[in-house]
Amino acid sequence: MVFSASPAAAGGVSETVYGAYGSGDFYYASKTNSNKIYLKLADSNADGHHVRIRVQSLTPNRVVTSYAWRSVTTGAGTANEWVTSLTDSNGIWALRVQVCVFEKDTAVRCGESAWDGNTYY
Repeated sequence: MVFSASPAAAGGVSETVYGAYGSGDFYYASKTNSNKIYLKLADSNADGHHVRIRVQSLTPNRVVTSYAWRSVTTGAGTANEWVTSLTDSNGIWALRVQVCVFEKDTAVRCGESAWDGNTYY
């Protein structure tokens, strides 16, 4: 029998804070690469604030790295989706999403999802 390499199954996480909902689905290609990351973010409150989501990674040595923010600024009831990837030569032991409600450039409230473990570890 012949087996071909394929990305590890996706892990899905989500987080809700008052005014925002975000989720992430992660596909791991190796110990150092997540080759497909699907992010979703929705603004759920007509409060005049915008919402943001970002991916955070955890190395095997438990160092947390935060990546670029994605924003929804079009008001309550609107959402957006993104597809991205990341590589960390120090290893990706796990990934999660951080979801925040912002007033200009200041976070008003934030929450983090549970960690999704990389199946290559």
